[in-house]
Amino acid sequence: MLDMKRALVILNPAARGAPSIETLRDAINALEGWEPSLTETSASGDAIDMARDAAQRGIEAVVACGGDGTMNEVANGLAGSETAMATIRGGTANVWAKEIGVPKKLSKAVSVIATGDVRTMDLGRAGDRYFLLMAGVGFDASILQRVSSGLKRRFGAIAYALPSIGRAFGHRAVDANLVTDGAAASSPLFWLLLGNTRNYAGVLNLTHMAKADDGLLDFCLLEHGGLPRLAWLALWALFKRHQNRAGVVYQKIGTVEVRTPGLPVQIDGEYLGETPMTFSVAPGALKVIVPSRLASPLFGG
Repeated sequence: MLDMKRALVILNPAARGAPSIETLRDAINALEGWEPSLTETSASGDAIDMARDAAQRGIEAVVACGGDGTMNEVANGLAGSETAMATIRGGTANVWAKEIGVPKKLSKAVSVIATGDVRTMDLGRAGDRYFLLMAGVGFDASILQRVSSGLKRRFGAIAYALPSIGRAFGHRAVDANLVTDGAAASSPLFWLLLGNTRNYAGVLNLTHMAKADDGLLDFCLLEHGGLPRLAWLALWALFKRHQNRAGVVYQKIGTVEVRTPGLPVQIDGEYLGETPMTFSVAPGALKVIVPSRLASPLFGG
């Protein structure tokens, strides 16, 4: 059981499916022996500053309540500190909560803060920004360029459906210059996924061999696209055999530079910018609170 006394809960009120501030306040106040405080974000980047300030003040836990974008911001604020990140579900997907089995019911999710275990995990880096789950270059990032936060809040995962189909036909592979762990190469690149964890969009385990504490990223490169190839990739991924298909490169890496300019980049489901960009790992950069006695292949790298 965690010996913690203070927790800062950061609520993103704009996150789809997040509880109201009143409901959340009632839930966290039920934690006996704790001194929880609650704050709300009002703009992008707020959660980074709030989490960083909490870590500097020595607060033992910061609880992120929102989607994966909120988790990402809190992780960026806590990176390298002794303050642990806990999770309450909200947002369009919240893949991290699904990965570690955070209960959907609010009262049970809050109880994990007090009864859970602290694990240490890696964070990925895309340029100077950390990512918790994954980074994508090419296809999926080009979709996220076209989906506004308003559409995500209103329609949830459905907001990605039509742009995904459109980009499956419209997005083209490019001859990309890559430097992977110091080795330079040129390769067709339709979609490059760099996984610190396993699940993608709450649906498929595309980087299914990833461990969150092995000091490496799982590199999954789809050289060519099109709707038929994506459909086959999804089908093989269900059986965790896509890494052996022609046109798929799967390996574990420490760093990769994507030197070709102009390719869109996303991290943790949020559009970040364009290449050239260097992707790397920050081993053991984040402490996280997970359900007690969690048995997950993500840990034990």
